[in-house]
Amino acid sequence: MMIKQSKLIKAAYFSITILAVICVVWLMAGTVTGYFRASYKTFTPSVNGLTVSVIVSMIAAVLLWYIGKWFAGRFTGWFVAFISIMAIPKLILVFAFKLNPISDMYSYNALGGSAANQDSWAWMYHVGVLDLDSIFPHVLHIANLYNVLFRISINSPKVVQVFNIACSVLTTFLILAIVTYFFNRTIGMFAALTFFFLPTWYLYTTLIGAEPAWLLALFLSMYFLIKLLAYRSLKDWHPWVTIGLIIVLLFFAQSIRPLSMVFVIGYVCFVWFRLSEQTTKENRADFWVPRIGILAVMLGFFALNQLQPRIDRFYFGVPIADAKIGEQYTLATGTNPKTGGVYNYNMILKLEKYNHNQKLTNEQRFAGFEKVLSKQLKANVAGIKAHGTWKHFFYDKNETLMKPDYGPVLFYSNTRKKTDQFQVMPRHMINGLTNLVTGNQVVMLLLVIIGLLAQFVAYRIDSKVNRERNGVLLSDTIMIGLTIIFLLVEVQSRYQIAFYVPWTILSGLGMGHLMPTF
Repeated sequence: MMIKQSKLIKAAYFSITILAVICVVWLMAGTVTGYFRASYKTFTPSVNGLTVSVIVSMIAAVLLWYIGKWFAGRFTGWFVAFISIMAIPKLILVFAFKLNPISDMYSYNALGGSAANQDSWAWMYHVGVLDLDSIFPHVLHIANLYNVLFRISINSPKVVQVFNIACSVLTTFLILAIVTYFFNRTIGMFAALTFFFLPTWYLYTTLIGAEPAWLLALFLSMYFLIKLLAYRSLKDWHPWVTIGLIIVLLFFAQSIRPLSMVFVIGYVCFVWFRLSEQTTKENRADFWVPRIGILAVMLGFFALNQLQPRIDRFYFGVPIADAKIGEQYTLATGTNPKTGGVYNYNMILKLEKYNHNQKLTNEQRFAGFEKVLSKQLKANVAGIKAHGTWKHFFYDKNETLMKPDYGPVLFYSNTRKKTDQFQVMPRHMINGLTNLVTGNQVVMLLLVIIGLLAQFVAYRIDSKVNRERNGVLLSDTIMIGLTIIFLLVEVQSRYQIAFYVPWTILSGLGMGHLMPTF
């Protein structure tokens, strides 16, 4: 039966979709031009190499579609068994390549291992091991997660590596459930397979980054968000448990990756402005219960977020700066044209002067941090205005963010012996992997564009179509929010992992619209 929608709702939906298309084109441009213009440490970009990798990725996408179609008509246990078997090569990589963590991964592993060895956080702060982590408490949260894993097993980075592989497997099953809800089982299978076999992600999940646990929490929160939409009363405990689980999952995600606030805002926009999926007129409960529920989620999340510095001070027993200082740091770093919106070593040196001054109280030290960051932020804005380089600056940041080689590069750099010893992964292998991951990302973004453009095709509006469009709306709001926030905050290539949430959903839809045309 056909469902009537107001012209205002239709206009809003298509406006958001148009904006999402612009975002994807922006991200696609950054991927392609960044491949040729960015400074790569491990290989030389090649037109032929990229072309071949795009063709191979297109063939692989078609193959995954038919594999997904085969699994869609069978017992889900077969798919579970297949993904579990396909995770075995990851385990082989874990035990074949000895991990020598560097940079952030070194910090997570060292702090988590130290805590597991009964070293208190207060002692680590006293001897200077925590350094500037009072500004970035997410480092402490990630290290504490590793601490818990080490305590219940053994103190070894391999524990985290295996944990990350398990997270990637569980997330794959969640994607199947979520995408199937919005579209159909075949598209759900394809989306799940695409996510699991993303080459750069496949490699990255064998390391000890925090993103596998982060994405698992986000997709779990989305799974329970779908459950929230079905409730028609708030009088029993079931909806409140669901609301509580969503808050906890989003708060956990925010604790290890502050970008998670974008997802909270996206969820609120989605629930309030989603299209009706009912052929009959919605009653008051249909309208208000999910909306009240998502408002409760938002209020609970932001309340916990405001309390987090106090919670951290109590739990870790060390001074933790207010959240606004961390926000100022990422903005001061992300808007710096001299560094291209990435790590600013000179600014860190200025912060360290206050951090290592033992004569200062914690309040004076934090006031010093705020002074340095405020001054840097004002200088960044003034400099960009004076030279009129906003467009170039934003595009350069986009290229840095969209470099999909983070998987091979980080695997390469974290599995080397030492810089003065032989490199355990051959250079020619890095060449092939970097071409492959770039071509794969290009194909994925093409499928996202197809999925979005299909929304402008006129067809009969019924409950099935509106559910599909709600899946698009949810993905659009998240992707638009992420695109905007990355214009301002610090960027690294691995931060693009946040886009895997909307990309996975929309690329599955794009393939679903593309394949019948063959």
